[in-house]
Amino acid sequence: MLKIASILPPLPCLKIVDVGAMSVGEGQEPYSRLLKALPCEVIGFEPIAAECDKLVRMRHEGRSYLPYFIGDGAIHTFYECNFPMTSSLFEPNTPLLAKFQESLFRPKVLIREHRFLGFLDDDRGLQCGLMAGVAGLGQMVVGLGKLRLVLVLDGDVHLE
Repeated sequence: MLKIASILPPLPCLKIVDVGAMSVGEGQEPYSRLLKALPCEVIGFEPIAAECDKLVRMRHEGRSYLPYFIGDGAIHTFYECNFPMTSSLFEPNTPLLAKFQESLFRPKVLIREHRFLGFLDDDRGLQCGLMAGVAGLGQMVVGLGKLRLVLVLDGDVHLE
């Protein structure tokens, strides 16, 4: 039996932009199945320096990570918390979280700093087909510029 894939041209490389690219475990990326199924290039942005360094040290082929914020081109307050994955452009609503989470895991703001959120656009060669916001939509106040064909794969909801 003839398989159609054998006569089709190879698939182009899919560029994945991961905003808030912190690793939560090997193979746990929301796009990990795509990485196995298709040729992919990952460009990750992780603003917490220690977390970005961990990703760079992993030396995954076809992946590059930068210690930048991606956003709307303005200055915003970044709330770095005791649990890095809870750091965000939104301050944690601890009274609300106290109703749903163990006190052991409540985020506590350690550092408040004003940071510039750069734009993500294809003038820098970052045309992409997939955008993953693993650290939440708070970090994805994304200035998409001229990006085309974008799918947001994963995001968190922040309730006030």
